[in-house]
Amino acid sequence: MSFDLVWLDGGYVPASEARVSVFDRGLAYGDGAFTTLRVGGGEPLLLGRHLERLRRDLGALYIPPPAHELEPACRGLVQRLGLLDAVLKITVTRGPGGRGPAPPGEPEPTAFVTASPLPGPRPPLRAVTVPDERGPLGRHKSLNYLDSVLALRGARAHGYDEAVFAGGGTLAEATVSNLVGLESSSEGGSEGGSLRTPGGSVLPGIARGVLLESGEVVEDAIPLHTSSPLYCVNAVRGVETVAELDGRPLKRDAGAESRLTAVLRERGALPSPHAAG
Repeated sequence: MSFDLVWLDGGYVPASEARVSVFDRGLAYGDGAFTTLRVGGGEPLLLGRHLERLRRDLGALYIPPPAHELEPACRGLVQRLGLLDAVLKITVTRGPGGRGPAPPGEPEPTAFVTASPLPGPRPPLRAVTVPDERGPLGRHKSLNYLDSVLALRGARAHGYDEAVFAGGGTLAEATVSNLVGLESSSEGGSEGGSLRTPGGSVLPGIARGVLLESGEVVEDAIPLHTSSPLYCVNAVRGVETVAELDGRPLKRDAGAESRLTAVLRERGALPSPHAAG
């Protein structure tokens, strides 16, 4: 399957011919926002929710909406490429600007949509914690993603698959995923415990939001030194088991992973097995 077509500022062009100004502030300063979503069975899953979060993130960055509608752009790209199972990435920058951090008074945003292959499943993850020093921008999917880039680079350089931001004695989130943990009651043991996801300054992931709305998961802290079952959850990969954290084996619970996956499928965040291409 070819992915050599993109949507850029109102039109579809071959990826090799797509051009963005060297003065674009997204390139120069990471001045923009993006969202990444899954295509399942030819349908961009929960596209409306992704676009709504993107609008909120752009508003928080004081970037006006782009001149062209993004929903038909996404659906048109899926149709033109004949995508069944893939990944879409929607990016909006503040557009071209002069040198220096001061934004232009009347920005003209740049917007583009790209497609890529759906990543294959991974074995249970080995993760390591890193200090969470991201600040308030951690709640937004901005183009300034260096905290995650460097955290993941460091983790993989030491033989880990993933990095988990942590602070104040609790876990926050992974580099591109929210966390869900099966934490026990005070009596100990994960059986009968609650599925919880950290709150605070974490990114409000789309899959995370679906799980919270279902009532299957509650917002609560996950202790830094947990040994209970732990999962990475995002809109592209779904639910992934974390097998090890900081060299410490974590408990497994196949039933909890199945419950999370089932909720995401029932609520349209993941394709049903029958819809997979």
